[in-house]
Amino acid sequence: MDNNVINWPAVKDYVGIIKEIIVALAALSAAIFAYLGLSTWRKELKGKSEYEKAKDVLKAVYKVREGFKHVRNPAIWSYEYPEEMRDHWGHLKRGTEYEGTAHVYEQRWKILSEAFNDLEEKTLEAQVEWGPEFENVIRPLRECRAELMVTLQMKLERKKHPEEFSRITEEERQKETSVLNYLGNDSEHDKFTPRINAAIAEFEKKLRPHIQR
Repeated sequence: MDNNVINWPAVKDYVGIIKEIIVALAALSAAIFAYLGLSTWRKELKGKSEYEKAKDVLKAVYKVREGFKHVRNPAIWSYEYPEEMRDHWGHLKRGTEYEGTAHVYEQRWKILSEAFNDLEEKTLEAQVEWGPEFENVIRPLRECRAELMVTLQMKLERKKHPEEFSRITEEERQKETSVLNYLGNDSEHDKFTPRINAAIAEFEKKLRPHIQR
């Protein structure tokens, strides 16, 4: 048998096998690239989702901060009082001090309450997204809200029954003023605002890494 004679059937078999291998490798490469592309897309989508969610939670936190400021505004404007309780100077009529003041803070509190309800809902969503690390982050803000509510109720009770609260120490008065009145972040007479800011900083510590990626 001549060694120079090509066995064409055998060559055809090899060509067929090589072709199948190339097709298989191409399909495998396509599958790998598709998987890598899908994985990258999923990571980008997850990162975008975390970014948006972190921004939403942080916006809700800042709305609560503004809600605290609104309730604690030391100035009460005449338009905040019910019209029938105002005299021609815009002040409360005699005998309506409790009802008028209670109305003002009730309306103010609604803004804080709505902002807080929104934050509670978004904090729950954050727990679903990032796990139990967000379970306790809202507690300091809840404590600030509770203290503000109790202090406000005590002030209103004194207006309702002034004879029962005729004596209040200077220390108690200063503490009440500090809680009820927003005087700025740097005021030495406002010890409550730094507590609110510290509670908000806990949210920022958790959320900023998701926003700055």
